[in-house]
Amino acid sequence: MYRVPDHVRTTHERDGGALLDIFHGRMYDLNPVASRILDLLERGFTETEIVDVIQGEFRIERSIAEQDIEEFLERLKEHGLIIA
Repeated sequence: MYRVPDHVRTTHERDGGALLDIFHGRMYDLNPVASRILDLLERGFTETEIVDVIQGEFRIERSIAEQDIEEFLERLKEHGLIIA
């Protein structure tokens, strides 16, 4: 299970959100799907639970949700924006 480290701040709005890496001074805009994924992650959802929610809320095929979420989380992990 992943979590957002202390040096990362997030905001979530209906139309998306933002992620701020205060350690590196970088800010990222989030589309609504990315914002929702991070919101669920911060609330303690597992990757499987996140897939379930995203699949239902955004009405996409499960295989696409799984692949996209896995890739998104991998990129966040590579940049130190989430940790295991």
